Amino acid sequence: MHRLRSPGGLGLALWLGLVLGLVLWPRVAMSQPLDRLIGAALSQHPATQSAQAQQASARAGLASARWQYWPTPSVLVETAGTSASDNAYQGDHRVATLRLQQPLWTGGRLSAGQRRADAALVYSQAALDEVRQQLALRVIQAYGDWLAAQLKTASHLKSRAVHEELQVRVKRRVEQGISAESDLVLTDVRLQSLAADLSVAQLQQDTALARLGQLLGRPVLSAELSVAAPRLVDPGWLSQLDSVLAAQPAVQKAQAQASIQEAVVAERRAELSPEVYLRAERQYGNYALRNAVPENRLFLGLSTRFGAGLSTLTNVEAAQAQQEAALADVQVQRRAATEQLLADHAQASSSDSRRAALEASLKAAQAVGLSYDRQFLAGRKSWLDVMNAQRELAQTELALVDLQASQVVVTWRLALTTLGLEAVTGVRP
Repeated sequence: MHRLRSPGGLGLALWLGLVLGLVLWPRVAMSQPLDRLIGAALSQHPATQSAQAQQASARAGLASARWQYWPTPSVLVETAGTSASDNAYQGDHRVATLRLQQPLWTGGRLSAGQRRADAALVYSQAALDEVRQQLALRVIQAYGDWLAAQLKTASHLKSRAVHEELQVRVKRRVEQGISAESDLVLTDVRLQSLAADLSVAQLQQDTALARLGQLLGRPVLSAELSVAAPRLVDPGWLSQLDSVLAAQPAVQKAQAQASIQEAVVAERRAELSPEVYLRAERQYGNYALRNAVPENRLFLGLSTRFGAGLSTLTNVEAAQAQQEAALADVQVQRRAATEQLLADHAQASSSDSRRAALEASLKAAQAVGLSYDRQFLAGRKSWLDVMNAQRELAQTELALVDLQASQVVVTWRLALTTLGLEAVTGVRP
Protein backbone atom coordinates (compact mmCIF):
# COMPACT_ATOMS: atom_id res chain seq x y z
CA MET A 1 0.00 0.00 0.00
CA HIS A 2 1.32 3.40 -0.91
CA ARG A 3 2.00 5.78 1.92
CA LEU A 4 -0.24 8.85 1.60
CA ARG A 5 1.61 12.14 1.42
CA SER A 6 0.78 14.42 4.33
CA PRO A 7 -0.05 18.11 3.91
CA GLY A 8 2.97 18.62 6.12
CA GLY A 9 5.19 17.97 3.10
CA LEU A 10 5.93 20.19 0.12
CA GLY A 11 2.27 21.22 -0.30
CA LEU A 12 2.06 22.51 3.26
CA ALA A 13 5.39 24.30 2.99
CA LEU A 14 4.12 26.08 -0.09
CA TRP A 15 0.89 26.91 1.72
CA LEU A 16 2.71 28.35 4.75
CA GLY A 17 5.05 30.38 2.57
CA LEU A 18 2.20 31.93 0.65
CA VAL A 19 0.23 32.66 3.82
CA LEU A 20 3.22 34.35 5.44
CA GLY A 21 3.70 36.30 2.23
CA LEU A 22 0.15 37.61 2.57
CA VAL A 23 0.74 38.52 6.20
CA LEU A 24 3.95 40.42 5.54
CA TRP A 25 3.13 41.82 2.08
CA PRO A 26 1.49 45.11 3.03
CA ARG A 27 4.25 45.88 5.51
CA VAL A 28 6.98 46.13 2.92
CA ALA A 29 5.10 47.42 -0.14
CA MET A 30 5.47 50.97 -1.32
CA SER A 31 2.58 53.43 -1.20
CA GLN A 32 3.50 55.54 -4.23
CA PRO A 33 1.08 53.88 -6.69
CA LEU A 34 -1.90 54.91 -4.55
CA ASP A 35 -0.56 58.48 -4.47
CA ARG A 36 -0.46 58.53 -8.24
CA LEU A 37 -3.97 57.10 -8.50
CA ILE A 38 -5.32 59.90 -6.32
CA GLY A 39 -3.42 62.54 -8.27
CA ALA A 40 -4.71 61.21 -11.57
CA ALA A 41 -8.29 61.22 -10.32
CA LEU A 42 -8.02 64.80 -9.06
CA SER A 43 -6.62 66.06 -12.35
CA GLN A 44 -9.00 64.21 -14.66
CA HIS A 45 -12.36 63.95 -12.93
CA PRO A 46 -15.07 66.32 -14.24
CA ALA A 47 -16.28 66.99 -10.69
CA THR A 48 -13.02 68.85 -10.04
CA GLN A 49 -13.38 70.82 -13.25
CA SER A 50 -16.96 71.74 -12.37
CA ALA A 51 -15.92 72.97 -8.91
CA GLN A 52 -13.08 75.00 -10.45
CA ALA A 53 -15.55 76.64 -12.84
CA GLN A 54 -17.79 77.50 -9.89
CA GLN A 55 -14.80 79.06 -8.18
CA ALA A 56 -14.06 81.17 -11.26
CA SER A 57 -17.69 82.31 -11.22
CA ALA A 58 -17.36 83.30 -7.55
CA ARG A 59 -14.25 85.35 -8.34
CA ALA A 60 -16.16 87.19 -11.05
CA GLY A 61 -19.00 87.76 -8.58
CA LEU A 62 -16.58 89.33 -6.11
CA ALA A 63 -15.20 91.62 -8.81
CA SER A 64 -18.75 92.62 -9.70
CA ALA A 65 -19.53 93.40 -6.05
CA ARG A 66 -16.50 95.68 -5.86
CA TRP A 67 -17.59 97.51 -9.01
CA GLN A 68 -20.84 98.47 -7.25
CA TYR A 69 -18.96 101.26 -5.43
CA TRP A 70 -18.25 102.95 -8.77
CA PRO A 71 -20.65 105.35 -10.51
CA THR A 72 -23.23 103.89 -12.87
CA PRO A 73 -23.31 105.34 -16.41
CA SER A 74 -26.52 105.33 -18.42
CA VAL A 75 -27.82 106.71 -21.72
CA LEU A 76 -31.44 107.64 -22.34
CA VAL A 77 -32.67 108.49 -25.84
CA GLU A 78 -36.39 109.24 -26.34
CA THR A 79 -38.44 110.42 -29.30
CA ALA A 80 -41.78 112.04 -28.48
CA GLY A 81 -44.74 111.99 -30.81
CA THR A 82 -47.27 114.64 -29.69
CA SER A 83 -50.12 116.69 -31.09
CA ALA A 84 -49.45 120.19 -32.48
CA SER A 85 -51.47 121.78 -29.67
CA ASP A 86 -49.30 120.22 -26.87
CA ASN A 87 -47.54 123.27 -25.41
CA ALA A 88 -45.15 121.15 -23.32
CA TYR A 89 -43.60 119.58 -26.44
CA GLN A 90 -43.00 122.49 -28.82
CA GLY A 91 -39.27 121.92 -29.07
CA ASP A 92 -37.16 119.01 -30.30
CA HIS A 93 -38.80 115.65 -30.93
CA ARG A 94 -35.78 113.66 -29.73
CA VAL A 95 -33.89 114.14 -26.43
CA ALA A 96 -30.74 112.29 -25.39
CA THR A 97 -29.51 112.29 -21.78
CA LEU A 98 -26.15 111.02 -20.53
CA ARG A 99 -26.12 110.21 -16.80
CA LEU A 100 -23.51 109.25 -14.24
CA GLN A 101 -24.89 108.31 -10.82
CA GLN A 102 -22.72 107.74 -7.78
CA PRO A 103 -24.13 106.19 -4.57
CA LEU A 104 -23.09 108.14 -1.48
CA TRP A 105 -24.83 106.12 1.21
CA THR A 106 -26.77 102.87 0.87
CA GLY A 107 -27.39 101.86 4.48
CA GLY A 108 -24.70 99.17 4.26
CA ARG A 109 -26.08 97.46 1.16
CA LEU A 110 -22.88 97.70 -0.89
CA SER A 111 -20.58 96.55 1.91
CA ALA A 112 -22.95 93.67 2.67
CA GLY A 113 -22.92 92.71 -0.99
CA GLN A 114 -19.14 92.62 -0.99
CA ARG A 115 -19.10 90.52 2.20
CA ARG A 116 -21.54 88.12 0.57
CA ALA A 117 -19.32 87.86 -2.51
CA ASP A 118 -16.24 87.30 -0.32
CA ALA A 119 -18.04 84.53 1.54
CA ALA A 120 -19.23 83.03 -1.75
CA LEU A 121 -15.61 82.84 -2.91
CA VAL A 122 -14.62 81.12 0.34
CA TYR A 123 -17.57 78.77 -0.14
CA SER A 124 -16.46 77.89 -3.68
CA GLN A 125 -12.91 77.17 -2.47
CA ALA A 126 -14.23 74.97 0.33
CA ALA A 127 -16.54 73.22 -2.15
CA LEU A 128 -13.55 72.55 -4.43
CA ASP A 129 -11.54 71.20 -1.49
CA GLU A 130 -14.46 69.00 -0.49
CA VAL A 131 -14.80 67.62 -4.02
CA ARG A 132 -11.08 66.85 -4.12
CA GLN A 133 -11.19 65.22 -0.68
CA GLN A 134 -14.23 63.11 -1.56
CA LEU A 135 -12.61 62.01 -4.82
CA ALA A 136 -9.46 61.01 -2.95
CA LEU A 137 -11.52 59.08 -0.40
CA ARG A 138 -13.43 57.33 -3.18
CA VAL A 139 -10.15 56.32 -4.81
CA ILE A 140 -8.87 54.99 -1.49
CA GLN A 141 -12.07 53.01 -0.90
CA ALA A 142 -12.13 51.57 -4.43
CA TYR A 143 -8.45 50.70 -4.10
CA GLY A 144 -9.14 49.00 -0.75
CA ASP A 145 -11.96 46.99 -2.32
CA TRP A 146 -9.62 45.92 -5.11
CA LEU A 147 -6.91 44.99 -2.61
CA ALA A 148 -9.31 42.90 -0.53
CA ALA A 149 -10.62 41.13 -3.64
CA GLN A 150 -7.10 40.58 -4.95
CA LEU A 151 -5.91 39.04 -1.69
CA LYS A 152 -9.08 36.95 -1.40
CA THR A 153 -8.57 35.67 -4.93
CA ALA A 154 -5.01 34.65 -4.10
CA SER A 155 -6.20 32.99 -0.90
CA HIS A 156 -8.95 31.08 -2.69
CA LEU A 157 -6.52 29.92 -5.37
CA LYS A 158 -4.12 28.56 -2.75
CA SER A 159 -6.96 26.92 -0.86
CA ARG A 160 -8.19 25.37 -4.08
CA ALA A 161 -4.73 23.98 -4.78
CA VAL A 162 -4.63 22.41 -1.32
CA HIS A 163 -8.12 20.95 -1.73
CA GLU A 164 -7.24 19.58 -5.14
CA GLU A 165 -4.27 17.83 -3.55
CA LEU A 166 -6.58 16.47 -0.85
CA GLN A 167 -9.00 15.35 -3.55
CA VAL A 168 -6.27 13.33 -5.23
CA ARG A 169 -5.36 11.72 -1.90
CA VAL A 170 -8.88 10.78 -0.89
CA LYS A 171 -9.73 9.55 -4.38
CA ARG A 172 -6.77 7.20 -4.19
CA ARG A 173 -7.93 6.04 -0.76
CA VAL A 174 -11.45 5.43 -2.06
CA GLU A 175 -10.10 3.40 -4.99
CA GLN A 176 -8.05 1.35 -2.54
CA GLY A 177 -11.09 0.83 -0.34
CA ILE A 178 -9.55 2.65 2.63
CA SER A 179 -11.94 5.60 2.69
CA ALA A 180 -15.65 5.87 2.12
CA GLU A 181 -17.15 7.33 -1.04
CA SER A 182 -18.72 10.09 1.08
CA ASP A 183 -15.24 11.48 1.83
CA LEU A 184 -14.68 12.08 -1.87
CA VAL A 185 -18.13 13.64 -2.21
CA LEU A 186 -17.35 15.99 0.70
CA THR A 187 -14.09 17.04 -0.96
CA ASP A 188 -15.85 17.66 -4.27
CA VAL A 189 -18.48 19.81 -2.52
CA ARG A 190 -15.78 21.88 -0.84
CA LEU A 191 -14.05 22.39 -4.18
CA GLN A 192 -17.30 23.56 -5.75
CA SER A 193 -17.82 25.96 -2.86
CA LEU A 194 -14.30 27.30 -3.34
CA ALA A 195 -14.99 27.78 -7.05
CA ALA A 196 -18.05 29.87 -6.18
CA ASP A 197 -16.08 31.93 -3.65
CA LEU A 198 -13.32 32.45 -6.20
CA SER A 199 -15.86 33.66 -8.76
CA VAL A 200 -17.31 36.14 -6.27
CA ALA A 201 -13.84 37.47 -5.39
CA GLN A 202 -12.97 37.92 -9.06
CA LEU A 203 -16.26 39.74 -9.61
CA GLN A 204 -15.49 42.04 -6.69
CA GLN A 205 -12.07 42.68 -8.16
CA ASP A 206 -13.53 43.55 -11.56
CA THR A 207 -16.10 45.85 -9.93
CA ALA A 208 -13.41 47.69 -7.96
CA LEU A 209 -11.31 48.09 -11.10
CA ALA A 210 -14.33 49.47 -12.95
CA ARG A 211 -14.90 52.03 -10.18
CA LEU A 212 -11.25 53.04 -10.29
CA GLY A 213 -11.49 53.35 -14.06
CA GLN A 214 -14.45 55.71 -13.75
CA LEU A 215 -12.61 57.81 -11.19
CA LEU A 216 -9.47 58.02 -13.34
CA GLY A 217 -11.26 58.32 -16.67
CA ARG A 218 -9.44 55.35 -18.22
CA PRO A 219 -9.41 51.57 -17.91
CA VAL A 220 -7.42 50.22 -14.96
CA LEU A 221 -5.88 46.75 -14.84
CA SER A 222 -4.72 44.78 -11.81
CA ALA A 223 -1.26 44.48 -13.35
CA GLU A 224 -0.65 48.22 -12.99
CA LEU A 225 -1.64 48.30 -9.31
CA SER A 226 0.64 47.40 -6.45
CA VAL A 227 -0.02 47.05 -2.77
CA ALA A 228 0.02 50.19 -0.63
CA ALA A 229 1.20 50.03 2.96
CA PRO A 230 -0.98 51.35 5.78
CA ARG A 231 -0.23 54.95 6.70
CA LEU A 232 1.34 55.78 10.04
CA VAL A 233 -0.86 58.43 11.68
CA ASP A 234 0.41 60.33 14.71
CA PRO A 235 -2.34 60.12 17.38
CA GLY A 236 -1.27 63.57 18.57
CA TRP A 237 -3.89 65.05 16.25
CA LEU A 238 -6.48 64.27 18.94
CA SER A 239 -5.08 67.08 21.08
CA GLN A 240 -5.67 69.45 18.16
CA LEU A 241 -9.14 68.23 17.28
CA ASP A 242 -10.60 71.73 17.01
CA SER A 243 -8.03 72.82 14.43
CA VAL A 244 -8.46 69.53 12.52
CA LEU A 245 -12.22 70.07 12.42
CA ALA A 246 -11.78 73.68 11.32
CA ALA A 247 -9.68 72.46 8.38
CA GLN A 248 -12.35 70.03 7.14
CA PRO A 249 -13.78 71.26 3.80
CA ALA A 250 -17.35 70.35 4.78
CA VAL A 251 -17.07 72.46 7.94
CA GLN A 252 -15.46 75.35 6.06
CA LYS A 253 -18.20 75.22 3.45
CA ALA A 254 -20.90 75.31 6.11
CA GLN A 255 -19.21 78.26 7.83
CA ALA A 256 -18.95 80.10 4.52
CA GLN A 257 -22.64 79.48 3.91
CA ALA A 258 -23.40 80.97 7.33
CA SER A 259 -21.33 84.05 6.40
CA ILE A 260 -23.24 84.35 3.13
CA GLN A 261 -26.56 84.30 5.00
CA GLU A 262 -25.27 86.87 7.48
CA ALA A 263 -24.47 89.20 4.58
CA VAL A 264 -27.89 88.54 3.05
CA VAL A 265 -29.53 89.62 6.33
CA ALA A 266 -27.53 92.87 6.20
CA GLU A 267 -28.61 93.43 2.58
CA ARG A 268 -32.26 92.88 3.45
CA ARG A 269 -32.01 95.31 6.35
CA ALA A 270 -30.35 97.89 4.11
CA GLU A 271 -33.52 97.89 2.00
CA LEU A 272 -35.26 99.59 4.94
CA SER A 273 -32.90 102.58 4.62
CA PRO A 274 -32.97 105.16 1.81
CA GLU A 275 -30.14 105.47 -0.66
CA VAL A 276 -28.43 108.83 -1.08
CA TYR A 277 -26.87 109.45 -4.46
CA LEU A 278 -25.25 112.13 -6.60
CA ARG A 279 -26.12 112.21 -10.31
CA ALA A 280 -24.57 114.27 -13.12
CA GLU A 281 -26.44 114.69 -16.43
CA ARG A 282 -25.84 116.17 -19.82
CA GLN A 283 -28.93 116.62 -21.97
CA TYR A 284 -28.97 117.00 -25.75
CA GLY A 285 -32.21 118.40 -27.11
CA ASN A 286 -35.17 119.88 -25.31
CA TYR A 287 -38.85 119.06 -25.64
CA ALA A 288 -39.81 122.67 -24.75
CA LEU A 289 -37.24 124.53 -26.92
CA ARG A 290 -36.25 123.72 -30.47
CA ASN A 291 -32.50 123.56 -31.24
CA ALA A 292 -31.57 124.10 -27.58
CA VAL A 293 -27.90 123.93 -26.59
CA PRO A 294 -26.80 120.96 -24.43
CA GLU A 295 -27.45 121.41 -20.72
CA ASN A 296 -25.47 120.12 -17.71
CA ARG A 297 -27.18 119.28 -14.40
CA LEU A 298 -26.13 117.96 -11.00
CA PHE A 299 -28.63 116.20 -8.69
CA LEU A 300 -28.42 115.16 -5.06
CA GLY A 301 -31.18 112.63 -4.49
CA LEU A 302 -32.65 110.08 -2.15
CA SER A 303 -34.51 106.92 -3.09
CA THR A 304 -36.04 103.98 -1.28
CA ARG A 305 -36.18 100.26 -2.09
CA PHE A 306 -39.31 99.26 -0.18
CA GLY A 307 -41.20 96.26 -1.45
CA ALA A 308 -44.92 95.71 -1.55
CA GLY A 309 -46.62 96.08 1.82
CA LEU A 310 -44.44 94.72 4.63
CA SER A 311 -42.50 92.37 2.34
CA THR A 312 -39.20 94.03 3.24
CA LEU A 313 -39.65 93.14 6.91
CA THR A 314 -40.66 89.56 6.11
CA ASN A 315 -37.65 89.28 3.80
CA VAL A 316 -35.44 90.19 6.76
CA GLU A 317 -37.13 87.53 8.89
CA ALA A 318 -36.70 84.91 6.20
CA ALA A 319 -33.00 85.77 5.82
CA GLN A 320 -32.50 85.55 9.60
CA ALA A 321 -34.11 82.10 9.64
CA GLN A 322 -31.80 80.99 6.82
CA GLN A 323 -28.84 82.28 8.81
CA GLU A 324 -29.89 80.29 11.87
CA ALA A 325 -30.24 77.18 9.73
CA ALA A 326 -26.77 77.74 8.28
CA LEU A 327 -25.26 78.16 11.77
CA ALA A 328 -26.93 74.94 12.87
CA ASP A 329 -25.53 73.18 9.81
CA VAL A 330 -22.02 74.19 10.91
CA GLN A 331 -22.53 72.21 14.10
CA VAL A 332 -24.00 69.32 12.11
CA GLN A 333 -20.91 69.16 9.92
CA ARG A 334 -18.57 69.43 12.92
CA ARG A 335 -20.31 66.56 14.67
CA ALA A 336 -20.34 64.41 11.55
CA ALA A 337 -16.64 65.04 11.00
CA THR A 338 -15.86 64.33 14.66
CA GLU A 339 -17.79 61.08 14.54
CA GLN A 340 -15.97 59.88 11.42
CA LEU A 341 -12.55 60.92 12.71
CA LEU A 342 -12.99 59.22 16.08
CA ALA A 343 -14.42 56.08 14.47
CA ASP A 344 -11.47 55.87 12.07
CA HIS A 345 -9.06 56.49 14.94
CA ALA A 346 -10.61 53.73 17.03
CA GLN A 347 -10.50 51.31 14.10
CA ALA A 348 -6.90 52.18 13.25
CA SER A 349 -5.80 51.97 16.88
CA SER A 350 -7.28 48.51 17.37
CA SER A 351 -6.13 47.08 14.04
CA ASP A 352 -2.67 46.06 15.28
CA SER A 353 -4.06 44.10 18.21
CA ARG A 354 -6.71 42.49 15.99
CA ARG A 355 -4.06 41.62 13.45
CA ALA A 356 -1.88 40.02 16.12
CA ALA A 357 -4.86 37.99 17.32
CA LEU A 358 -5.66 36.84 13.78
CA GLU A 359 -2.04 35.91 13.10
CA ALA A 360 -2.02 33.87 16.30
CA SER A 361 -5.28 32.23 15.21
CA LEU A 362 -3.76 31.51 11.82
CA LYS A 363 -0.77 29.77 13.39
CA ALA A 364 -3.09 27.81 15.63
CA ALA A 365 -5.25 26.79 12.66
CA GLN A 366 -2.13 25.66 10.82
CA ALA A 367 -1.05 23.59 13.81
CA VAL A 368 -4.52 22.08 14.10
CA GLY A 369 -4.48 21.19 10.41
CA LEU A 370 -1.15 19.39 10.77
CA SER A 371 -2.31 17.60 13.89
CA TYR A 372 -5.59 16.49 12.34
CA ASP A 373 -3.76 15.21 9.29
CA ARG A 374 -1.46 13.08 11.44
CA GLN A 375 -4.36 11.85 13.55
CA PHE A 376 -6.32 10.98 10.41
CA LEU A 377 -3.48 8.81 9.19
CA ALA A 378 -3.42 7.20 12.62
CA GLY A 379 -7.16 6.58 12.47
CA ARG A 380 -8.04 8.96 15.35
CA LYS A 381 -9.65 11.70 13.21
CA SER A 382 -12.15 11.50 10.39
CA TRP A 383 -11.81 12.97 6.92
CA LEU A 384 -14.51 15.48 7.88
CA ASP A 385 -12.25 16.72 10.67
CA VAL A 386 -9.40 17.20 8.19
CA MET A 387 -11.63 19.10 5.78
CA ASN A 388 -13.09 21.27 8.55
CA ALA A 389 -9.58 22.11 9.74
CA GLN A 390 -8.69 23.28 6.23
CA ARG A 391 -11.86 25.34 6.05
CA GLU A 392 -11.08 26.94 9.42
CA LEU A 393 -7.59 27.76 8.18
CA ALA A 394 -8.98 29.36 5.00
CA GLN A 395 -11.58 31.37 6.91
CA THR A 396 -8.96 32.69 9.31
CA GLU A 397 -6.76 33.76 6.41
CA LEU A 398 -9.72 35.52 4.77
CA ALA A 399 -10.38 37.40 8.00
CA LEU A 400 -6.74 38.47 8.03
CA VAL A 401 -7.01 39.57 4.41
CA ASP A 402 -10.07 41.70 5.19
CA LEU A 403 -8.22 43.30 8.10
CA GLN A 404 -5.19 44.05 5.92
CA ALA A 405 -7.32 45.79 3.31
CA SER A 406 -9.30 47.73 5.92
CA GLN A 407 -6.04 48.84 7.54
CA VAL A 408 -4.94 50.42 4.27
CA VAL A 409 -8.30 52.16 3.79
CA VAL A 410 -8.81 53.48 7.30
CA THR A 411 -5.23 54.68 7.85
CA TRP A 412 -5.08 56.46 4.51
CA ARG A 413 -8.51 57.97 5.12
CA LEU A 414 -7.53 59.11 8.60
CA ALA A 415 -4.25 60.60 7.34
CA LEU A 416 -6.07 62.40 4.54
CA THR A 417 -8.63 64.00 6.87
CA THR A 418 -6.18 64.93 9.63
CA LEU A 419 -3.10 65.98 7.65
CA GLY A 420 -4.67 67.24 4.44
CA LEU A 421 -4.51 66.22 0.82
CA GLU A 422 -1.17 67.81 0.00
CA ALA A 423 0.62 66.39 3.04
CA VAL A 424 -0.53 62.85 2.28
CA THR A 425 -0.33 62.69 -1.50
CA GLY A 426 1.89 65.62 -2.46
CA VAL A 427 -0.89 66.94 -4.71
CA ARG A 428 -1.29 70.69 -4.37
CA PRO A 429 -4.87 71.94 -3.95
